Amino acid sequence: MLLGIDHIVIAGPDLDTLTATFKALGFNVVDGGRHPIGSYNSLIGLADGAYIELLSFYEDSPKHYWWEAVHGRGGGLIDFCMQTDDIRGDYAVFAGQGVEMSPLVGLSRVRFDGYQLSWLNNEIYGQFQGLIPFIIEDETPREERLPKDKDHENGVTGIDSITLAARDIGLAARVMSAVLGEGGRPIRDDALQASGYAYELGPHRLEYLTPDDERSPLHEHIALNRPVPYRIRFKTAGAKVTIEPESAAGARLEFV
Repeated sequence: MLLGIDHIVIAGPDLDTLTATFKALGFNVVDGGRHPIGSYNSLIGLADGAYIELLSFYEDSPKHYWWEAVHGRGGGLIDFCMQTDDIRGDYAVFAGQGVEMSPLVGLSRVRFDGYQLSWLNNEIYGQFQGLIPFIIEDETPREERLPKDKDHENGVTGIDSITLAARDIGLAARVMSAVLGEGGRPIRDDALQASGYAYELGPHRLEYLTPDDERSPLHEHIALNRPVPYRIRFKTAGAKVTIEPESAAGARLEFV
């Protein structure tokens, strides 16, 4: 069963730049660690139990399934992960819906203090990447994978929602309704001139939207072949602001 957003992935070509950018936006950013597949990260913990992964590559890794999203599609908000308490069951549902993905794989990351974390997850491919979440279940305690310090200068306390730009809204709705066991709630975003479905998962919401016509900002986003996640909204006790991609390493952020 999917429990909520585990983390979102914001990626770019240089980890130091990503880290500095998000510190300047008022986030408390901590060192993450290195994966044995060429990537490394910094982390931003959130009080709702989710976190932000700022990711880059410490060596050329063209076979890494996020390499093209960063170096060919512009990076920014590239993917998101859902926490599950039954990864094999949820994986089977995705497979039954025809989602292109890897087998479940055991992965690890060595924290900068030397502690080795391990977990089980999958990779999502093709038209499903960034549209359908990859899923994770921890082998080491989950709390060891999450940053301990969750207080931020900007007042952010957690994730409100992720907005995803769907080329095929029917495909997204079919897969997500199957894994969640219920259909999404029809929604419309007048500002984005787009319609679709919303799914509530624990404290978080996924909004799958498709543009009504060429005037929608989502139409341009899709036409430019940008990564599917379009916007992340954060709950904050501080000022309500919108941060455009040029000020957030390619990610579109809203504090609500």
